[in-house]
Amino acid sequence: MEIIFHIGFHKTGSSSIQKFLYSFREKLLLNRILYSHHGIVGFGHHGVVWSIKDFKVAHLYLFKPDLTIFNQIYKEAFKNQFNKIILSSEFFSNLTSEEINKIREHLKEFFHYLTSIIIILYIRRQDLVVDSIYRQNIKSYETREKKEIFTFINQKWLFSLLDFQNILNNWRQVFPEAKIIPRIYDRSLFPDGNVILDFLSTLGIDIPEAKNFKIEANPSLSHLSTLVMRKINEKFNLTHEEHGKCIQYLFKLDREEGSPIKSFFTLPERIEFLEHFRESNERLFREWFGTENKFVLSEEEIKFYEEQDKISKEEIDKMVEDRYRKVLAYLMEENTKQPLFKNFSKPKIVYSFIDKIEFMRIDTVHLDLLKSKLTIGGLVLLKKDVDDDRLLVRTDAKEREVEWGLPSPGLASKFPDNPKAKNARFRITDLEPTSGNIEIYLGKDKIIDIKF
Repeated sequence: MEIIFHIGFHKTGSSSIQKFLYSFREKLLLNRILYSHHGIVGFGHHGVVWSIKDFKVAHLYLFKPDLTIFNQIYKEAFKNQFNKIILSSEFFSNLTSEEINKIREHLKEFFHYLTSIIIILYIRRQDLVVDSIYRQNIKSYETREKKEIFTFINQKWLFSLLDFQNILNNWRQVFPEAKIIPRIYDRSLFPDGNVILDFLSTLGIDIPEAKNFKIEANPSLSHLSTLVMRKINEKFNLTHEEHGKCIQYLFKLDREEGSPIKSFFTLPERIEFLEHFRESNERLFREWFGTENKFVLSEEEIKFYEEQDKISKEEIDKMVEDRYRKVLAYLMEENTKQPLFKNFSKPKIVYSFIDKIEFMRIDTVHLDLLKSKLTIGGLVLLKKDVDDDRLLVRTDAKEREVEWGLPSPGLASKFPDNPKAKNARFRITDLEPTSGNIEIYLGKDKIIDIKF
């Protein structure tokens, strides 16, 4: 029996390969190849990896670590006398050598049944990978990335993850007897430009249906739409449905309008970023491919990125703002019950009743999508024998008077003996969304504290 670990890498066609293998499980079975349903999350064996290492995303899929997954897969393989087992997950590439060793421990009792272990990894130049990962993390509802590109890439875990030489060495250290196959992810090198065909042919598997299988399993937003979606993630806490509508509308705009922006890096920034991996990449290509470092910018790419650098920051900001407003207008049209507003994330409201007040309540916290401004409304009813005072709102050390004395017929019916109840409603508009407190004062006394 042969076991094949397809360990990714992220954004190298893994979703397409997994979707094909899952869709043609029955065809694989006829060829005595097992693509087990145990540990499947989506189309890949992410649950197998998550049983070894706790990933933050695992709980989003309601996945609970279960080490019996390995036994379940092997029993299925032995029962049906399969020749090959394929386990595919890009999360395999995130494992440390200690975590990979846990896999070896689970394999121990089956070693005498294995004729070979194959480990296949697709690699892609680091600047292209991080570009694609960044777009995916912004597009995905599970991650909803808010960071700007350089804050995102300047994370230690990401630099470690992009060291392909280190990934291969970790697997070789634990499985010295394995056949390790690194492949460069470049469609110009694949049969018919198809990564699925390349994967199958590398492993000696012939399934004719692969030639016509749709390979765009996980399309990306354009660079312009990605910047727009990052801004939306930053400003709003959309529901899963609203987030999905945004993504689909941005895909529509990409098809109709395209994206003049095709890079998050300037050329000097891209060169500096690749320099971090130059020595590792040189060892990688020398040791595994017997060539000089191929992960360098071509002359054509340099010219292309030089042209991109001619687009000024002001132009980019304007393009982002224009498309951002189109998306917000679309969201407001879709939200027919509240065409101008959407509910803001639920705040914590603390009331401080004083002797002057008979009743108070906040009943409105809305966010104007188009202006990105908060509106807060409610009721403050003074006791009938108290002289009127001013309501003030403070936020970020700024203070202004609140519009108060608006009609409140519902409250008037509850407090018929208090003439002030007829006009006890207040409204505060055009507040900037804030992560701090919004405080409401009656004269010098703080009566309401709103925390987001």
